[in-house]
Amino acid sequence: MDQDVILYSRKRMELSGVEEVESFTDAEIVLLTSLGRVVVEGSSLKIESFSTERGALVILGEFDGFSYENPADDGRRHGFFGRIFH
Repeated sequence: MDQDVILYSRKRMELSGVEEVESFTDAEIVLLTSLGRVVVEGSSLKIESFSTERGALVILGEFDGFSYENPADDGRRHGFFGRIFH
C-alpha cells in the first residue's frame, strides 16, 4: 500500500496508509502504517478523524517532528520531517 503525508503550515497533517493508532497524547502520536511505525511529535496534537476503512488520518496541532521508526536503529528516529524539525 502507498502512503501519502501532507502537512499544511505545520498545523494540519493528513496521512494515508494508517493501519492503527498505537498511542497518542497531546505531544506524541504513534502510528502503525503500511510503511512501518510512524511517530508524530508536537504540541496540542489531536486526531480530527480516522477512517480505518480507508486508512486515512487527519491530525491537528503544532507539529515539531515526523519520523519512521526502525527497530534496528536502537530507538534513533530518522525521516525527512525528522531531519527538518530536529
